[in-house]
Amino acid sequence: MADGQLIMFKLTFLGTSSGIPTKRRNVSALAVELPTSEQESTNHRAPWLLIDCGEGTQHQLMYTKLRLSNLRAICITHVHGDHCYGLAGLLASLAMHGRTTALTIIAPKGVFALLDAYVAHTELRLSFAIERIIVEHDQPITLSLDNQTLNIKTTALSHRCPSYAFIIKQAIHQHKLNIDKLVSDNIPKHFWHQIFKTNLPHQPIHINNEPIIPNEYIEQMHIKSKIVIAGDNDTPELLTDVIHDADALVHEATYTQAILDKVLSRTGESSFDPQHSSAKMVTQFAQRVKLPNLILTHFSARFASFYEPNNPAPNMGHVAQEISQHYQGYCVCAEDFMSILINDKNMKIMKE
Repeated sequence: MADGQLIMFKLTFLGTSSGIPTKRRNVSALAVELPTSEQESTNHRAPWLLIDCGEGTQHQLMYTKLRLSNLRAICITHVHGDHCYGLAGLLASLAMHGRTTALTIIAPKGVFALLDAYVAHTELRLSFAIERIIVEHDQPITLSLDNQTLNIKTTALSHRCPSYAFIIKQAIHQHKLNIDKLVSDNIPKHFWHQIFKTNLPHQPIHINNEPIIPNEYIEQMHIKSKIVIAGDNDTPELLTDVIHDADALVHEATYTQAILDKVLSRTGESSFDPQHSSAKMVTQFAQRVKLPNLILTHFSARFASFYEPNNPAPNMGHVAQEISQHYQGYCVCAEDFMSILINDKNMKIMKE
């Protein structure tokens, strides 16, 4: 990804642990910034969305440069606490900081019931309106953000409670100078800025006493990108119909297959199906649909942070080994505060 290239999405992981936090990983939260260039991705002026808001998310935000004033929407995948217990606290802090701009919340109806309980019983007072969008209503969502248009759809997944994936499509509308035409028509460089910035591009202006139409030297750019961010899910194949043309998928990989098999083999009172995916399940799906980029997150707290596949103790090396056995695309195991830039089937980890 070259410097200055148009950037469609910047993902910053605020929590990558499943169920409970660890010393290195908080529970689920993901910031999706919408910059238009790599430069804008470093100055943190771009609008952004929050996907899930587990306990402690606002504390994690303090260690980033994300601006709460640029938060445009919060999307919650499901009502389990490791994905939404931080929501009320974050909303309260926004109010205490004087926010008046309306905020869109896209979530299952159970999340709004929980939020209503906080309002009723904890004196939660908000200084701004909340636009509620209930995902069960299956309505297309359009957000207009500066020169970008964001379309969000949802699709149901398989988990112990209603869980959803967010399919996020972004379209950027920009203008750029047609340099080849400027050069071929011998337009001096010191006039290019005037041509590009004119408020009346269809009206002639005079360059060296010759009239030109600025709009003839300005090209319209309409660039699209798509990512899919899934909540908890034990059936990756449910994403088959929505993953087409996606630049990247963010999906849970709570277990390795060996650990998942062990969990599912329990009998009697200890038997329990957590309805999560293994790294093998997700990578096999990604390979089958020829997905170019995959980001795994939501790792069980049992996995130590080191990468030693030959060590018998559960660690991230076992997850990485399973990935390499089943997927030939580009895969990243997310870590807290990791930022990833995505554009046109390209993905790279960003160092700030």
